[in-house]
Amino acid sequence: MFKGVDHVVIAVKDLDAAVARYETMYGAPVSERREAEAAGMKMAFFRQGESFIELVSNLGEGGPIAKRLADRGEGVHLIAMKVDDLAKAVDDLRGKGVRLVGDPGPGNPIKGQVFIHPAETGGVLTQLVQG
Repeated sequence: MFKGVDHVVIAVKDLDAAVARYETMYGAPVSERREAEAAGMKMAFFRQGESFIELVSNLGEGGPIAKRLADRGEGVHLIAMKVDDLAKAVDDLRGKGVRLVGDPGPGNPIKGQVFIHPAETGGVLTQLVQG
């Protein structure tokens, strides 16, 4: 079912400063930068083979990253795990009683993202990614 880590998302207060630090540490330039206005965040990606590190920061005062930074400061926001069949993985986890976020419920197609609730994983939000 689980195939490995797809990516790790790290919340940072200052994206430009964090990109500069990571470029120095990795000895490689950022792979891509994007903004997601609807989600209120900006992102920078460092590709590492088949996985990547994603740095995220808030665009304004609101949104999930602004809240995360205010509540807990900088750090790992989530880990995304590859699964070979997303619908089957969700169904299997559901059957095991694992609390999920974004689960459309039995018999409904998955439209969007599904996460394992942090309460199930020692505080780490875990995204499931078809891979």
